[in-house]
Amino acid sequence: MDIGRALTFISDDDRWVEKTAIGTGLLLISSMLLAALIGILGYFILFGYLVRLMQNVRDEVHPVLPEWDQWGDDLVRGVKLACIYFVWALPIMLVSIPITIIGIAFDDSNFGGDGLAATLAICAFCINFIFGICYAILQPGFTIAFLRNEEIGDGLQVSEIWEWTRNNIGNVVIVALFTMIATVSLIAVGSIVGLILCIIGVVVTLPSSLLIAYYLQGHLYGQLARISSQDADGGAVAAMPQPDFGVERPLDPEDAEGPLPAAEFVPPTVFQPDPESDLPDEPDSGLELDADLDQDAEQEPDSAAELDTEVESDIAPETEQPEAGVEADQAGTAEDGGASEGDDPSEETKNE
Repeated sequence: MDIGRALTFISDDDRWVEKTAIGTGLLLISSMLLAALIGILGYFILFGYLVRLMQNVRDEVHPVLPEWDQWGDDLVRGVKLACIYFVWALPIMLVSIPITIIGIAFDDSNFGGDGLAATLAICAFCINFIFGICYAILQPGFTIAFLRNEEIGDGLQVSEIWEWTRNNIGNVVIVALFTMIATVSLIAVGSIVGLILCIIGVVVTLPSSLLIAYYLQGHLYGQLARISSQDADGGAVAAMPQPDFGVERPLDPEDAEGPLPAAEFVPPTVFQPDPESDLPDEPDSGLELDADLDQDAEQEPDSAAELDTEVESDIAPETEQPEAGVEADQAGTAEDGGASEGDDPSEETKNE
């Protein structure tokens, strides 16, 4: 935590006077109109402006002080942040307000309620003091949680905010103590300076002191948000195991006894074909493929001729069968002829 930076960052902005004057005027008008409940809108706008200031510190944006050019957006941010503050302050109000009312009631009665009223007042003070310390310690947590997405739900994650506060308890306590001390000191100085300036100066110095206290608190919260995010990133990286593939790791510069040698620059090589090198054997394989195709083509006609020969051999017996039948018919005809010739003499003999 850079406390000195939180005290001096305002003057680093070239327009810090104009920006501070606008903020002081806003606080002054809001305080004057607070009785009519209209002035509360000015405080909401200021809260939204402080949200942007904390985000600038967290993200290391320069200049840190934002411009007063987002009145509507700052009003919305401020209303959301005020809702979160109200919800977290409910336990204090629910406990202290009834005790205070009971104490006032017994104090006005005639039944010896002075002692009881004093006892209740002391109890209310102790309870408020304890709750006030808890609220001051938890306030950085739910404020920084709201900075992430500017959503009310983010500022009401009780378990996450409690865990975050435990992990950053050292810085949180420093910020809470320094914020309270600086706020009281600035208001006291502003009041004294205003009284010195013929009382009228209080109208200007007191709002200015309160605005600077808000600036200081916002810068410290922004630093705390940046530190916690860096620690979370570093822890996540450190928790990851380094894989071991059996390859020797480079020497860590912190463990080296002397300066590490400079890395040798090796120029990239360009492929240059060797003119004397033989060409690949792809054309030969192509010629062999053509020869195989020609041989297959020559073998195909032989196979076709063999096929025709087989077909003719199958047809030849069929053609021989009719010739045999013709010969048989001729033989039969000849026999008939012979028989007819043999019959004629007999007939002639009979006639004789």
